[in-house]
Amino acid sequence: MNDVSGRPGRLAGKAAIVTGAAGGIGRATVEAFLREGAHVVAMDLARPLDATRFALPGAVPIACDLGDRAAIQAATEEAVERLGGLDILVASGALKGGTGNFLDLSDRDWDRYVDINLTGTFLSCRAAARAMVAGGAGRNGKGGRIITIGSVNSFMAEPDAAAYVAAKGGVAMLTRAMAVDLARHGILVNMIAPGPVDVTGNNTGYSEPKLAGEVRDEVALARPGLPQEVATAAVFLAEDAASFMTGSTVTIDGGLSAMIFGGMRGS
Repeated sequence: MNDVSGRPGRLAGKAAIVTGAAGGIGRATVEAFLREGAHVVAMDLARPLDATRFALPGAVPIACDLGDRAAIQAATEEAVERLGGLDILVASGALKGGTGNFLDLSDRDWDRYVDINLTGTFLSCRAAARAMVAGGAGRNGKGGRIITIGSVNSFMAEPDAAAYVAAKGGVAMLTRAMAVDLARHGILVNMIAPGPVDVTGNNTGYSEPKLAGEVRDEVALARPGLPQEVATAAVFLAEDAASFMTGSTVTIDGGLSAMIFGGMRGS
């Protein structure tokens, strides 16, 4: 498959699964992968997948609940069968947002965030890695790519988000552990850590004055990122050019984590 210029895409012929594909970073990643010539299965929670919300021409939609262990395995098996193999997984599906003060954090909310954001990522990655190995990863020069979507909250806390922060911190260490264990199979595992990204579904839009002001004060580039800017990094990590990267984190946060007390700028 070629891109619009007629040149072969950077992911030409690769078979990829993207979870959390109906919107935001996942959707932008599916679109970027398709432009680069990959064959893509787009997974999301919606049952049935809403065509008006999920329409991604060229992708194969498969419904999958990341809180359902059996569903993850079944969806991965269906995806591999329909793709004829598997080269790339982007584990993008996650619950977003805070749950309130730690003292009021309920067992239910804790379980939901850990089950979907951490355990769901683990199960998706394990199913994909097993499929890659079964398909010959590590033999005849063929490897695989697993890309997790963490967050700046994988290594920075913020108020009223303990469950989310803990789960995303777990994703960071899971990524490193997978990179070590899967290296012998030629499977490279890396994490993208986005900062504030203006995606549909955020609890508060970045056009809201208070949040817009916080972004201007706390992000060096003084704006939220775009899903497409995260997807660009996913393409790089999935292509052959990233062949000596594993266990790494690519932070895309506009300089948020580079600053201390951004609101004191100029003082």
